[in-house]
Amino acid sequence: MKLIRSVVVVSLVVFMASCADAPNKKNTLKRPDIKVVQPDRELSSQYYLNQAQRKFAANGDTTERNGLLLLAAETLQHEQHCNASIKLLNILTPELIHPEYQSQAQLLLAECYMQLPSPAVLQAQKLLTKLTSYPSGRARIDAVQAQIDEHQHQWLDASKHLLAAGDMNEKNSLRLWEALGQLTSSQAKQVIIDEPRLRSWLELKNIVLQQGLRPEILQDRVSQWQTAHASHPLSQTLPESLLKAMQKATISPKRIAVLLPLTGRLGSQGNAIKDGVIAAYIAQLNDISITNSNPAATNIELRFFDSALKTPQELNALVHDYDVIIGPLLKEKIAELITLLPAGKSVLALNRIDSIVSNELSTTREQSLATSGPQLSESPLLAQPLDGANNMNSLETQHSDSAEIYYFSLAPEDEAIQLAKHIYASGLRHPIVLAADTSTTQRMSEAFVEQWQIHQQQRDYVAPATGTFTDSKNMRKLVSELLDVEQSRQRVKQIELLTTSEVYAVERNRRDVDAIILFANPEQTELLNPIIESSLSPFAARDISVFASSRSYTLDLNKNSIRDLRNLTFIDMPWMMPNNPWQDLAKDAQTLWPQSQDSLLRLFALGYDAYNLVPKLRHLKLLPITSVKGLSGDLSISADGEIHRVLPWAKVAQDRVTPIVMD
Repeated sequence: MKLIRSVVVVSLVVFMASCADAPNKKNTLKRPDIKVVQPDRELSSQYYLNQAQRKFAANGDTTERNGLLLLAAETLQHEQHCNASIKLLNILTPELIHPEYQSQAQLLLAECYMQLPSPAVLQAQKLLTKLTSYPSGRARIDAVQAQIDEHQHQWLDASKHLLAAGDMNEKNSLRLWEALGQLTSSQAKQVIIDEPRLRSWLELKNIVLQQGLRPEILQDRVSQWQTAHASHPLSQTLPESLLKAMQKATISPKRIAVLLPLTGRLGSQGNAIKDGVIAAYIAQLNDISITNSNPAATNIELRFFDSALKTPQELNALVHDYDVIIGPLLKEKIAELITLLPAGKSVLALNRIDSIVSNELSTTREQSLATSGPQLSESPLLAQPLDGANNMNSLETQHSDSAEIYYFSLAPEDEAIQLAKHIYASGLRHPIVLAADTSTTQRMSEAFVEQWQIHQQQRDYVAPATGTFTDSKNMRKLVSELLDVEQSRQRVKQIELLTTSEVYAVERNRRDVDAIILFANPEQTELLNPIIESSLSPFAARDISVFASSRSYTLDLNKNSIRDLRNLTFIDMPWMMPNNPWQDLAKDAQTLWPQSQDSLLRLFALGYDAYNLVPKLRHLKLLPITSVKGLSGDLSISADGEIHRVLPWAKVAQDRVTPIVMD
């Protein structure tokens, strides 16, 4: 392949050089007869190069020569030699005079840039902006723009451009289905208004969202949709995951083993999760007794095993006769245990074992060539990396035909990712990230930045400024530096030195900053938030929003705390929000932990949700657009078995914490 590219490029360079030195035979301009020519797939790029050289030598007609060279460039693209096509077009473009040929060359370049192993998205986008007056290439332009939108996670625009491109073959229809699956509810409503032809697609999506966890009903509803839309691109070729979801039965456990550290240094954490599992088990039994539904669930055997002092081999022996396993908690035990389990087991591990928090961050790291992963956690509940030989992907590959493995953890990086997504979607472009000097908060800061880098190929991308504070003494200095308040203060002093009159001035902060993100504990946040508020100029044209994760919030807020946290917007579990729908359960938990230990309450929610997820795991994984509402958040499962949480929002306003609705 490299030899072919070299021969083509050398031939072109020699040919173009000979053209430049050739006598001016018929070097007159005429309008090309063909604006866009699809190449004959049976003819090679070398054929068109030879023809261009032969024709030009015969009559010196640059218009005919350039048309043949464009055909050569397009044929190179179809031959999967886009690097050679790009080189040819870069040499040829300065020679093109006619607008039709210029537009065709720009479109070919854009297409090739998006076909490279690492697509040159920015270059392709710049070329497309020059093609506003190229109606004959509109469908191909839309096709390239759809690729760019997908790379930039602009799913609403991607949906519209995929439909506008017109070529709704099986591959493109599945791409459109994937893009529509990423739309929020408000975007889905908007896209129907903008493009009514997508209504049928979104009807199918709504069926999956509503019935995706009930395969019998799902199959019936999808069949009805197919009958109503017989000519629809998806009607004859449904997405493979949807077909599997309709055919596979839900997990119906008879014996569930729960592996937790119930003694030792992690005993309090393990027992908090245990209490959550038991609470969910009892709630299910109560619900069955009231509704008389699913009586088989009353016969489920639930047993707890203390994993504190047991090896993975010993744990494997203990769970031999159990069909579902919840746990273990420690990463190293998860990694080894899942290599021992036989086929037929369903495992909901209470941690992650890979070094990447989410698939999106994996994509970001490849794009940004980042090499460092999250460091070891302060808590065994937080995602930690394993040695390269033991990463999750290799384990998934080795055991895809044995046990079903799912991973559920309260990874703090997930919250940082959610913050970054929301802030960017809200139109904010110049955030500042302040993080405490701990391994967990630093990992959260890194996760935020890496998620933000997904947008680095957008024209409005600006890398977020970051800062780390070690104690309360340098908080004010750090805030002052990042907001440029100190520079403003120095400018005021300089003016005072230059005049004998009294100077009345107010220090001003940077005008471009539009969001501040805090990764700190509640005590640190109570100190930081007032410092930020006092550092902002009262004459600013707009307010600067301050965002935080659940680490900044505690149920034990007094009036002084509320005052110090005013205007703070944060995310946390629904279970931790005021007036949540589990008030009776909250009273029981309060009885267990009268001191309201936030960490134990969150672990209780993890155990509660873990038990309730068991019968839904298989279909949540097959249909990642579906989710269930749990104590710990809206829960969905990615294709690799990772459970992801979307947390609700709240704002500290006046004298209370007020939940707020976000799409």
